[in-house]
Amino acid sequence: MDLLNIGTQCSHPSCNELDFLPITCRCDRYFCREHIAPDIHNCPVDLSPEKATPFHKLRRCAVDTCTKPTLNAFYSHCDTASIPETCSQCQQSFCAIHRHPKSHVCNSISQQDKPIKNSGTAQALLAKNFPTSKARTISQSGAKRVTKVPTDPIKLAQHRKVELMKIRHKAIPGDAKDKLSSPPQDQRINIQIDIDASRKAFWFRKTLITGKVLDCLASHARIPSSDSSPLQLVKFTDSECVLRNDHPFADEVEDGDILYIRAVSS
Repeated sequence: MDLLNIGTQCSHPSCNELDFLPITCRCDRYFCREHIAPDIHNCPVDLSPEKATPFHKLRRCAVDTCTKPTLNAFYSHCDTASIPETCSQCQQSFCAIHRHPKSHVCNSISQQDKPIKNSGTAQALLAKNFPTSKARTISQSGAKRVTKVPTDPIKLAQHRKVELMKIRHKAIPGDAKDKLSSPPQDQRINIQIDIDASRKAFWFRKTLITGKVLDCLASHARIPSSDSSPLQLVKFTDSECVLRNDHPFADEVEDGDILYIRAVSS
């Protein structure tokens, strides 16, 4: 099966990126997540308050440190699911990970957790939308075992293009200053780095120097730096390639490169 036939191209004239999960706008056109906002693609549909389609924001989990939506935000459209909307003891709404009283340190806990009787459909819904850390680890390790890099040049080029699209979709801003911005893809560099025993994807502006990128990645990985143990940013290649902190980041790496941080003892 030709992987490039999966999904739909973004309708934005400056993008046209092949998106595996395109989003349909009110104007009946498909966009990627970067161009779905009406003001970005100049949506022709009238979005004045009296004509706008009602939109209900997903309710967030009651745990202060959690940003995931509550269970009922996802199962409300599934008639066969039988998951309680709130905790049976404190009557608050939680995500799948914090739904049990012991998971959210329930103030009203006075008895052992009662098992939730879920139908097969509800269990599948939970597994799909809220996979546990163990399930994610098994899924990722399994994917690594079965993934084969093609040797045919044409298929290899298609494989690399698909992998790069996956990285772009899951990449988050590495610089805290870019959390509220969304520059075009041609102004970004997307890289991967191993943090907390998992590989994470970040994007940075091409205008940054490597030293600034190293500081940002070290902050994400919680790796301290000192004069006696300076940090280096290294790129995975056939031979070890240490990046120069005083060079532009875009001149030293390419989209999809895998990096790691190394402490150097003086």
